[in-house]
Amino acid sequence: MNPVFSIITVVYNNEETIERTIESLLNQEFKDFEYIIIDGKSTDTTNEIIDKYKDQFAGGFTHISEPDNGIYDAMNKGITLAKGELIGLLNADDYYYSDTLLNVHNVFVNTDRKTVLTGELIFKGEKKELLLKTSRERFVKKTKRYMNGLRHPATFVPKLIYDDLGYFDTNYKIAADAELMIRIYKADYQFEFINKPLLVMTDGGASNSKGLYPQLMKENRMLLGTYCSNPVLRIYYIMLAQIRLATKELFSGIIYTIRKLENT
Repeated sequence: MNPVFSIITVVYNNEETIERTIESLLNQEFKDFEYIIIDGKSTDTTNEIIDKYKDQFAGGFTHISEPDNGIYDAMNKGITLAKGELIGLLNADDYYYSDTLLNVHNVFVNTDRKTVLTGELIFKGEKKELLLKTSRERFVKKTKRYMNGLRHPATFVPKLIYDDLGYFDTNYKIAADAELMIRIYKADYQFEFINKPLLVMTDGGASNSKGLYPQLMKENRMLLGTYCSNPVLRIYYIMLAQIRLATKELFSGIIYTIRKLENT
């Protein structure tokens, strides 16, 4: 019998955090899940750490270590292998609360079982933690503007949706998760919002890196070119994105200067 959940972790050289991520799965109150780890041929001790846990997952454990063509290619490999009804993507820097899968399952069984489930998360930086909330209103507003509207690490997608609409578009290097959610929304699948944090996300993800903001803006333009048929709106959203980028870079520069002065 197939498990309810397939949890997929994509990892590359995360020896400092992968153990915490794995143990957050072992500590789940709800045990009906399989765990799939896709490693990009790490050169540190990541795979040795993973191997210590291979016999501890009663619901099934798959560990593959081979080169890939980026994070979304690796995620697609995991989704292809998944046997569960509901798929969660847990980053190698992040970790679930012990009741996360139980809370998601309790909501899932009261849906049509082809509904995306998405919750909140705690973003943990070096000096502070932030609760990143979610809501249907926020999601619809941002998605209609072809922007990222969900907390993707706290999102669980039924396998049948992937089978119907396809996996992550690897033409995107940062925004493929946003593209997928827009695609799902436009296909009229339902979204259910869980108003509680489901995991802790630590600072260090690809889209959180300052140097990648120009790439993110480029991919936002790709989203607009694919999904926005109104040329006036396309120009408006591109200008809005550029203003956001310039503002973010300005404040980042100010903060960097202040910190540098404090350390002199």
